[in-house]
Amino acid sequence: MIAFTLTNYCGCGSSAILGVFDTMEAALERMRVLAAHTDPGDEYRVECFEVKTFDEEVENTERVLRSRAEWKAKQAKMEEDD
Repeated sequence: MIAFTLTNYCGCGSSAILGVFDTMEAALERMRVLAAHTDPGDEYRVECFEVKTFDEEVENTERVLRSRAEWKAKQAKMEEDD
C-alpha cells in the first residue's frame, strides 16, 4: 500500500502533518482547499511512503537473511579454494 502525507512547513520553522492520504489526488485536493488560507512563506510538501504489513516484513527479513547466508557460504568456499 502507498500512503501520501501532506505537511505544512511554516515560515517560523515549525511543521505539522495535515493529513495522510491513499492517493496523490486526495493530498492535492486538500492543498486546493488550503490554498485560500496560506500565509506568505508557508510551504507544503507531499511525501510518498510504502506501507508494509507485518507478514510482508517477516518475509523480506527471511529473504535477506537467506541471501546473506548464501553469500557468506560462497565467500567461505572461495577462501577455502584459495
